[in-house]
Amino acid sequence: PAPAQPGAIVKPSGRRKALLVGCNYRGTSAELRGCINDVHAMRDLLASAGFPPREMTVLTDDGGGNPPPTRANILRGFQWLVAGAREGDVLFFHFSGHGSQQRDQSGMEEDGYNETICPCDMDAAGQIVDDEIWSNLVFPLPSGVRLTALMDCCHSGTGLDLPFQYSGRSGGWIEDENPSHSRGDVQLFSGCQDDQSSSDGDVMLFKTGGAMTNAFIRAYQSSPEPLPYPEFLRRVEGGLRERGFSQRPQLSSSQAFHLGGKAFSITDGIVANTNPQVGRIQRRKIRPARDFGSMGGLGMVDGLIAGAVGLSLLDAIF
Repeated sequence: PAPAQPGAIVKPSGRRKALLVGCNYRGTSAELRGCINDVHAMRDLLASAGFPPREMTVLTDDGGGNPPPTRANILRGFQWLVAGAREGDVLFFHFSGHGSQQRDQSGMEEDGYNETICPCDMDAAGQIVDDEIWSNLVFPLPSGVRLTALMDCCHSGTGLDLPFQYSGRSGGWIEDENPSHSRGDVQLFSGCQDDQSSSDGDVMLFKTGGAMTNAFIRAYQSSPEPLPYPEFLRRVEGGLRERGFSQRPQLSSSQAFHLGGKAFSITDGIVANTNPQVGRIQRRKIRPARDFGSMGGLGMVDGLIAGAVGLSLLDAIF
């Protein structure tokens, strides 16, 4: 594994920006019900954490006055979010909608697939592949900038292509087969593993939303003080279990750090990245872990794989 060595804590600059994307795909066969509710709930959480409304870009497809989450608008949103980022800045990205997978032709993905997010115009403009997200959202960040991302969609486990995934079983980090090491302090909380579905359903009384978004917000608001990472992760998963969702959330990071000694905060605890592997992008062709000839229920790969039912896997991250 790469010898990731997080550096000293960086003092926040006070500059906070967020990009919030909610796609309900209204009027289509892929329509969801709660993704825009998710964005509104996340906007309220970030406002309470000191994010100014003028520094929050919201993309929704409800015709409510926000720009629609088209492929072009989402990519422009990435560029806006990272523009001018400097040490001490705190950034947040939230996506609630459909996620999918497309077959990886390069041979670089361990499972043989690229993860994607689905804009509202995906049929005409295409999906956004994880490599594009990394190039536009992660790679441009300098050291000392914190980006927290929450992806509440199917197949989102490695949606930012970060090099380290946390394993609750071992209590440590697992490095990706083909790691892409960036300079920023980036963490992704994803609604499920790459080969799982993420649920959209009744998460609150008379209100629908993404299971992961709701569990994340409830866990964050459950304590007046920031919770240690292990406890925060336990509360996120516990919130999913309480509501009958079987999906397994995941944490990935640009740096490997000791979770037990650090509390999770959206706005504090930025760590300068002193990983000597920063800037290295390893590209080694590997044999996919999955057999393309026996995909079964995943036979719609390269199109949309939407799931309102979480799948329980033996190899759980938490």
